[in-house]
Amino acid sequence: MEDFLSQDPFAGRAADLIENHVAASSKLAGTDIWYQAAEDCVLARIKSLRILGGLPRHKAPLSQTARTERLKTLLQLWANGCTCAVDEDLFADILNRHGPVRH
Repeated sequence: MEDFLSQDPFAGRAADLIENHVAASSKLAGTDIWYQAAEDCVLARIKSLRILGGLPRHKAPLSQTARTERLKTLLQLWANGCTCAVDEDLFADILNRHGPVRH
């Protein structure tokens, strides 16, 4: 299992940096800087994933509160080594707001 996770360390490292180091500063955790960094991390991860059949983009937009909670949860999972975790609703929300991701 470790070998599999070590093949794609980006998600874990980036999520750890964003969730544990940037979010440790309460002043940054609720700002646009944190949201941009977290969404950039998710977008970069989406680029690196091989998802057969594409991502569902027909999902309803998330509220700011739901988006924040889902970002925190997903980043924490990635930081703790669960780099294969996918939140389809969050991915769809981010993709619909930022446009298509080019591989």
